[in-house]
Amino acid sequence: MAEKIITLKDRKLINENTLAMWFDKTGSGFEFEPGQYAKITLLEPIHHDSDGNSRLFSICNSPLKDYLMFTTRALDTAFNKNILEMPPGAKVSISEPGGNTVLHKDSSVPAAFLIGGIGITPARCMVEHIVENNLPYEAYLFYSNPNAKSMAYFDDFENWARIYPKFKFIPTIDDDTDKEWKYNIGYINKELILKNIPDINKPIYYIVGPLAMVDAMEAMLISLGVSKEKIKLERF
Repeated sequence: MAEKIITLKDRKLINENTLAMWFDKTGSGFEFEPGQYAKITLLEPIHHDSDGNSRLFSICNSPLKDYLMFTTRALDTAFNKNILEMPPGAKVSISEPGGNTVLHKDSSVPAAFLIGGIGITPARCMVEHIVENNLPYEAYLFYSNPNAKSMAYFDDFENWARIYPKFKFIPTIDDDTDKEWKYNIGYINKELILKNIPDINKPIYYIVGPLAMVDAMEAMLISLGVSKEKIKLERF
């Protein structure tokens, strides 16, 4: 199918190393399911490098919105330079959506998200979809980062955990010197999973993040007796 056209609304740094982008999808006919990604292609790039003018991005917001939000690490690439310099109203093309981590349809089955770093993007979409539509999923978000400053959308998740009793937010950081951090320290591990999920065999697990982290989380769940059929993976 032909790619569709969407329009840049805004972009900004949302923490010290994360760039967020918002595109108006009104009239584009673009539709997606929570947890999917799509390819964005710049139509009139100024800067160029060997990585090209297209990138795959997970969609960060729920399908009910009239916009699409994407997030990337604020790296010094030609693509990011173009995004930062594009004026609002500039157009890009977007591919049909795809992905391995689409939210399961049976809301009686809990959803457990094991997320590292910028892998938070599809999880944010799925959690917002659950909360916004008041869906009866039990949902658990384990979110690991090097430090508090690198944790994207932290305030959103804290707020959703306050207003939606079926959603539990379990963030953790590597930095054990942060005296203001009130949550967990260290990697996502067996103890953290068993402490927060009453029946580890009930949820569908979504693991998204760097390759080594995804492989380690999959191996951990399998060692706990979780079947592979209940594990969805997306490597960033």
